[in-house]
Amino acid sequence: MELQGLQLPPHLNYVCIEGVIGAGKTSLTTLLSDRFQARLVMEEIDENPFLSRFYSDRASFAFQTQLWFLLSRYKQLSVMVAQQDLFHQVTLSDYMFAKDRIFASINLHDDELMLYNNMASVLEKSTPRPDLIVYLQASTDVLLKRIEKRGRTFECNMDPEYIDTLNQAYNHFFFHYTYSPLLIINTNYIDFVNDSQDLNELIEQVISVKSGTHFYHPLGSKDRLYVKERLASKNS
Repeated sequence: MELQGLQLPPHLNYVCIEGVIGAGKTSLTTLLSDRFQARLVMEEIDENPFLSRFYSDRASFAFQTQLWFLLSRYKQLSVMVAQQDLFHQVTLSDYMFAKDRIFASINLHDDELMLYNNMASVLEKSTPRPDLIVYLQASTDVLLKRIEKRGRTFECNMDPEYIDTLNQAYNHFFFHYTYSPLLIINTNYIDFVNDSQDLNELIEQVISVKSGTHFYHPLGSKDRLYVKERLASKNS
């Protein structure tokens, strides 16, 4: 059942959805944007000319790929700040600017990382801080299945070890993250794209966060069915 008339609270003007490749962040951002009539800011993944070469040869193309994303994200967020949106009170993004450092720490050599960090530190000062981060967490096995299912050409030969390393780095980053309110959602057993109850329960969690870090471990549809059957058997 859809939650009728539900609105994001007034303190949530800029919300970022985050997660490792395959976590579902773009899908959720789009769904929330439609539900709340919010302005949508999407990461320009397909426009990066180095990305397909990076996945074929990470060592050779990591620095170019990383700088392109850094500047692209900075440009997007700078425009977002400069242009007030008269028709949307809320902005939803499928990335946060700080996530770029996670990839950089994994993929860049020490001298490249030093240069990158100098540039990122300067640019970061003029990017907006989110009112809420929603981190979609999933196991590496689940991420790999989702990546395979969506079938992007440049992700066809994704290295499982790289995804696992990235997943661990994300978990470490958000375990220590304190700069904005944070909601961590375990998405292993839910399908908020195809199951409206999963989506509505997730939305209820999003709108309830005011400060600090919160963890949400939802029951998937199969688990809910099991609970209902157990309750029914007890009451019969």
